[in-house]
Amino acid sequence: MLGIGIDTGGTCTDAVIYDFATKTILGSGKALTTKSNLEVGIANALDALPPSLVEKAGMIGLSTTLATNACLENKGARSKLLLIGFDMPMIEHLKDIYASYGMKDLTRFIVVDAKVEGVYANPFDPDWEDLRRKAPEYFADCDSIGIVQKHPRANGGRFELTARQILKETVTQPVTISYDISNEVDILKTCAGTMLNARLIPLVTEFMEAVRHVMEERNLHIPLSIVRSDGTIMSEDMARTYPVETILCGPSASVVGGSTLSDTPSGIIVDMGGTTTDIAIIRSHIPVLAKDGIRIGQWKTMVKGLYVETFGLGGDSAVRYKNNELYLDTVRVIPLCVLSSQYDYVLPYLRKLAEEKRFYTCQAHEFYILLKDISGKAGYTDFEQLICSWLKEKPLSTLELGERMGFNPAYLSTERLEEDGVIIKSGLTPTDMMVLKGDFTLYEKDAPAAAVESLFANIRQPLADVPDLVYEMVTRRMYDDVAQVILKQQFPKVKEFSSPEFTKTMLNCFYEQAVKSLQKNPDQAQSQSENDLMTLSGQTAAALRTSPESPETASMVLTSSLPLIGVGAPIHIFLPEVAALLHTQAVIPEYAGVANALGAVASRKSRQIMLIIKAEYEGPSFMGFSFYEDGKKYRSKDKAKMIALGKEAVLRSAAKWAKAQGIPGEPRVDITLFENRFENRPDGLLFEIQLHAVAAEA
Repeated sequence: MLGIGIDTGGTCTDAVIYDFATKTILGSGKALTTKSNLEVGIANALDALPPSLVEKAGMIGLSTTLATNACLENKGARSKLLLIGFDMPMIEHLKDIYASYGMKDLTRFIVVDAKVEGVYANPFDPDWEDLRRKAPEYFADCDSIGIVQKHPRANGGRFELTARQILKETVTQPVTISYDISNEVDILKTCAGTMLNARLIPLVTEFMEAVRHVMEERNLHIPLSIVRSDGTIMSEDMARTYPVETILCGPSASVVGGSTLSDTPSGIIVDMGGTTTDIAIIRSHIPVLAKDGIRIGQWKTMVKGLYVETFGLGGDSAVRYKNNELYLDTVRVIPLCVLSSQYDYVLPYLRKLAEEKRFYTCQAHEFYILLKDISGKAGYTDFEQLICSWLKEKPLSTLELGERMGFNPAYLSTERLEEDGVIIKSGLTPTDMMVLKGDFTLYEKDAPAAAVESLFANIRQPLADVPDLVYEMVTRRMYDDVAQVILKQQFPKVKEFSSPEFTKTMLNCFYEQAVKSLQKNPDQAQSQSENDLMTLSGQTAAALRTSPESPETASMVLTSSLPLIGVGAPIHIFLPEVAALLHTQAVIPEYAGVANALGAVASRKSRQIMLIIKAEYEGPSFMGFSFYEDGKKYRSKDKAKMIALGKEAVLRSAAKWAKAQGIPGEPRVDITLFENRFENRPDGLLFEIQLHAVAAEA
């Protein structure tokens, strides 16, 4: 069978046609991602594939970094959480803790009082009629809604299920309940994940509809699947309902694609895209999984998935100036070489800016671009509405927008519009530097060159050195990101290694020593002697070595015995030097630029399910076992009977989720049983019985 893989990234959309029988790519295509109209980029990439093969395809697999980038840049739809059984004064008291999970705006919470049965001595339901009356007012200014109740497992999520039904009858926005997507004990992770799911529903729905429309125009009536954060795939309907499970969709696809393309069984996969660099690890062809819920950007979630570290470094990272110095921001902007190819007035403006050679307190070379029309939409200020009205006609430079707004452009407040994906900026990027250096020839050099010239009075560095300086900043940032992952994997119990602030000085030493070492002996990178290293494990190594020139001087050297496997279009420019600095090899396979699209079609179909049978006690007395299924409670003192009923419930759940995930026919379900006992002793007090199931294609 042939399959089509499509990956929509922040910058480019890639497509491949893949032969499952021979495990080979038969064709590939690449196009620019058109954020204002995703269909254009998807269609252009798909049309680059051989039409005769596209007609024979039996499935389409999708991956996208849209959700990843939205989390990293804190963008997404305007959403609210309905919190049942929470205490608003307590939330306000713990606002810093909520913020550490990603929930910084407490105005997005609607709290209703309740106490769940089986937990509190005086349980009571929410005032359902009050919720029914006030729901239209509560949620008038949002695009989607999430519902979280305290202690959902105590009553099978009954409060959430009832609230969802009421909201479906009273409002039009899509509604998500945490009970469907989380077994997480940490209620704040559950809140963060549910909020993210609500924020991502419109974004992922738009993406799926764009793909569907492109397919219909080409008379392609075949199933759609999308990659989940754990490297498996799910159906179109499931993705529309549970988009939070795609937050590491793009990175997971890169792991699958990189592993498929590379003959290397173990390695560190480094995927550099337009917005982010994603780093993951494979050992013996198996991706390493995250032990806890995924954390991405400011969000700490309950979503299970591959171990992937996502960093704000990409071909479209903003190159900016501050205090007369260039720096590399984590924010994505549209490269000026791209913008100037779309709008004729961009280049003359940048040339005029360059001729003036003035000092600016703002990023004068950047432009504002409107992505969404919010005219008359509730929840935005008059100032924000006015900004968007000026941008309807065309993108405006920072200076032009400031002038029209009658405002100092250095103080234009557009953060919320950018977070909501309403506007985006265009500016200098590493992609522009690639164009200037001739490493990327799709666009003309004129606009980036003029923008660099406009920096004359704003930076100390010679303008001719700017492209090389940006390359060096990208290499250094990538080195730090990979080194951070190596340290965290090597020393998982050292929490400080998870803090960039803590490791900054250490990484400075590692980097400086590595650069000096390469300068003295450029050929040593691939020929490190094992005698020179103090190996700390079979996977990564850090070494304290004595310089032969100065025996009394110690030098810190960070190395990896795992090769770096490169994925992404610009990776070949930067990864070899990073690998040399880490005294390892860079493996950049053929089709590395479309590895995500390959991962989208090559990912496996499976689903993990867990059911918990609780042991109930009143004081020292055992009262029986219980579990919930779709709000219905099962209870008995007969352990064998409850395990049998639990397995039947797991099989029903597996069938439901397998269908939702697009697994055809009756899935193969493997069930394992685990007893949680006091101190993990075989004779310890039994707390619960866990049934773990994996449903896969038979």
